[in-house]
Amino acid sequence: KKETDFPINIAIEDQANCPRYCGVTIAGVKVGPSPEWLQKRLRAVGLAPINNVVDVTNFVMRELGTPLHAFDADCLNGKIVVKQAIEGAKFTTLDGTERQLKGHELMISNGEKDLCIAGVFGGLDSGISDKTTNVFLESAVFNAISVRKTARAHGLNTDASFRFERGVDPELTLFALRRAAHLIKEIAGGQFGMDEKIGRA
Repeated sequence: KKETDFPINIAIEDQANCPRYCGVTIAGVKVGPSPEWLQKRLRAVGLAPINNVVDVTNFVMRELGTPLHAFDADCLNGKIVVKQAIEGAKFTTLDGTERQLKGHELMISNGEKDLCIAGVFGGLDSGISDKTTNVFLESAVFNAISVRKTARAHGLNTDASFRFERGVDPELTLFALRRAAHLIKEIAGGQFGMDEKIGRA
C-alpha cells in the first residue's frame, strides 16, 4: 500500500435518489490561490475565487453543467455512504449554519458522521481548507425532485441544487470527474490514488 493509495468504499443505500456516483482521490495536493487564468474565468461569470481545488469544481460545473464536490479525504475514514438523513439530526453546512434535518434529505456520510447534503450544500467540517492535503472528488447524479424538496425545506439555492433540480446529463458524470481531477492535479499537484484508476459505484 503506497502513501497515494486511499481506497474509498462507496455504499449507496438509496439508489432511487442517487443512480450514479463516481469519485477519485488525489493525494498530496497543495491548496492555495488559483492561477490568474482560472480566477479571471470565474470572475467573468460572477463567481469569487476560493482556492485552487474548489475553483476547479466551480469552473468545470460552469463548463459542463455537472456539479462536483470536493471533500477533505482525511475526513472520510475510507468510506462514503449515500443515505437518507435521520429526522431531527443536526448538521452544520459550509456557511456555518446549524440545520435540523427533516429526514427526507439525501446525505453523504462516512458511515458515522454526515459530511454533505447531497446535491445541495457541503458540510463545514469536511470541506477543503488550507490544511487539506488529500482530496476526494465527487461527481454524481442525484434525483431532481429530492434535491428540489431539500433545497426548499432549508431555504438553500446553490449552483449545484439549481442544476440538479433541472436534471444533469448522467453521461457527463465520469467525464466531468476526469476533467476536474486532471485540472486539480495540474494546478494543485498530487497523485491519483490507486494507480490513477478513477472508480465509480
